[in-house]
Amino acid sequence: MPRTSEVNKLIKDERKQSIFSAALPLFALYNDKVSVDMICEKAKCSHGLLYHYFRDANNVLFNIKKLDAFTSLKQSALKVVDNGSPIDSIYQILNNVNSILSKLKGDDIPMLYLVINDDDKNGFKSKLYDIIKNGQKSGQIVAGKPDDIAGIYIGQINGVLLKKLLQKSYKIEIYPVDNLMQIFIKKIVR
Repeated sequence: MPRTSEVNKLIKDERKQSIFSAALPLFALYNDKVSVDMICEKAKCSHGLLYHYFRDANNVLFNIKKLDAFTSLKQSALKVVDNGSPIDSIYQILNNVNSILSKLKGDDIPMLYLVINDDDKNGFKSKLYDIIKNGQKSGQIVAGKPDDIAGIYIGQINGVLLKKLLQKSYKIEIYPVDNLMQIFIKKIVR
């Protein structure tokens, strides 16, 4: 008896999810050095199967970024009150990320890494960069290259996430937002 279209869709979705689950930690650990071979080995699937659904490793990453889980995590991390000051927006983002860190499990760890390091036009890095730049114009944020300032915070989060990814028993350290804000706040010297 032939399979129904519903069964075929379920099989397709399960196969894609298996590829995504295998690829997520690889992209977190190796960034753009991830190959189809690496994904297939980790997913325990053939190259033919992967190529049936995706053009290449970059296309796997592209499709991960279109997943509801990725979009939802990104929106949760970047949720800010639009009429707040740049310093308030940064405070909210850091608070959001800390909240997410406190609830992380499974595929969320490499997914958050990808969200935090997403430098697409509307990605986390770009949004944080823009807020820092606006904060510098208003005199609230410390002087310096906005991408360097954002990089200090992103590097700290990356360290925590990668340590958890590599050491399953590692308990994620969540640093107080007030301490992290010292990266951004312009000090007034009297």
